Amino acid sequence: MNRFVQFSGQGGETAKAQPHIKLALTHDEMAQMIGTSRETVTRMFADLTKQQIVERKGSTLRIRNKAGLKALAFTQ
Repeated sequence: MNRFVQFSGQGGETAKAQPHIKLALTHDEMAQMIGTSRETVTRMFADLTKQQIVERKGSTLRIRNKAGLKALAFTQ
């Protein structure tokens, strides 16, 4: 979660109400970066989507609820 909060601050996206992040990594690569399984990353994205915190379209991730994402990031 912290990574998404950090990435959303790059490229002038912080000021936007719903920043976009271009994801160049696969779920497997993300899992390796954070030391978990691909299934966990896939489940995490599904949960974030269900909670309407993020929305994915192809390789673009839109953060719909920055406050919600930050709250999750700092409670993990």
